Amino acid sequence: MKKNVLIMMGAVAAAGIYSAVKGKGPFNKIRFKEQHEKISNYVETHYPYSWYSPISATEKGWVTVITNRTGDRVLLYVSCDENGNYIYNENKI
Repeated sequence: MKKNVLIMMGAVAAAGIYSAVKGKGPFNKIRFKEQHEKISNYVETHYPYSWYSPISATEKGWVTVITNRTGDRVLLYVSCDENGNYIYNENKI
């Protein structure tokens, strides 16, 4: 019985570490703190009363989906130029 408990605890710990490294679940806001601040401000300004999905890293930046109260969705690509300025590109989906 103890061996099974140790294996289960190890598996849970490994899953937690994996989630933290990949920025999944509650770790998303920790891993992408600066991006959450910028995207949150963008959404408040351009899409009031809307929310956005967890942020995912891409090859050249980040991506999230903005959803409003009526269910309309916008795919938001965010990148950063060499001066540290954020560039936003939208695609309606």
